[in-house]
Amino acid sequence: MIKDLIDLATVMFSMRRWNNRPTFESISEASNSGFILHVAHLMGMIEISNGKKVDMSKVITRIILKDMPKCIISDISLSTKRMIQTLSPSAWNRMYKSSIDEVLKNVPDEFKAQFEDAMINSRDESIEGKIVNAADLYAAFKEAETNVRFFPEYFKEPFESIKKAMQQIDLKSFHKILEDEKLKNYLTQIAALMYAVRWNQHPRTVPTTVAGHTFFVTFTSYLIALEMQKIDMVNVLERSIFHDVPEALTGDIISPTKRRVEGFETVVEEVESKMVNEILLPLLPTEIARYYSPLMLKPFDGGMEGKIARASDLMGSLVECKMEIVNGMQTDFFRRSYESIKQQIKSMNLEVVNQMIV
Repeated sequence: MIKDLIDLATVMFSMRRWNNRPTFESISEASNSGFILHVAHLMGMIEISNGKKVDMSKVITRIILKDMPKCIISDISLSTKRMIQTLSPSAWNRMYKSSIDEVLKNVPDEFKAQFEDAMINSRDESIEGKIVNAADLYAAFKEAETNVRFFPEYFKEPFESIKKAMQQIDLKSFHKILEDEKLKNYLTQIAALMYAVRWNQHPRTVPTTVAGHTFFVTFTSYLIALEMQKIDMVNVLERSIFHDVPEALTGDIISPTKRRVEGFETVVEEVESKMVNEILLPLLPTEIARYYSPLMLKPFDGGMEGKIARASDLMGSLVECKMEIVNGMQTDFFRRSYESIKQQIKSMNLEVVNQMIV
């Protein structure tokens, strides 16, 4: 079952946003979700600092599960969806419910209710639902804002529609992000993860980005933590979300390069720490920066939670190698990498993770 869920989630890597329009930037659904995780988490932290109670686990879970039905029914454009809902809302509801039911076939019975709630109620009127909706709109706005400059005839209508929807958001955190230059700059830096291509020195059949990898690692961490229980779910998910943030500044430096000569990996870690502390963290409120620092710089420390995040990181790399092998990439690089990563996972002695190996 869990293996099938992991396979299903990989569809997010190949689904392109705005796929019925010419785009200046080609962004996958996985990359979009990876960026939304960061926007929503920052909003949640701001709301908490203002005295609001936010269930961060619920926010994160809704983001990583809300688009799973798309993996069944494919990506239907917003304008088409709206027209279908206008002409026959019952037909849309039946079709969408059928896609949810298809996803749930792969979910263990004890977790079905959680998955179903996250997919159906991701953008409800709770503060968590409002945060997910606002973060989703922010990411769509940034995409449309770029594309409308190059293809106004295709993007003017959705761009104006998104702006109008954003005006209806009643969260202080959302408007603070829109108005605060430092916070906007922070999210601009984070958005670079959507363009940082992984395994960039090798041809790929399905290119993946660091942001897309972030989505998949967070999704996998959630599955592992559910199975293991007695785990700090929020801590696991947060470590997964932030584990590759330094790469927004350094780019994706693969492990073989880091370990090519003795001592180089340590230098890279020092550079990452320096850049995060000097460029990213000063853009955030002090308390939030203090909270984010260890998540960005020491994500795999901290006992079992860090171990799960690391195992999920390796699973993300394993799945990317498997996609290339299955898609017929002839180079031996991905086969060798697959076997090497699989052995690293097995050496961690996490039975739940071993059962997920694809």
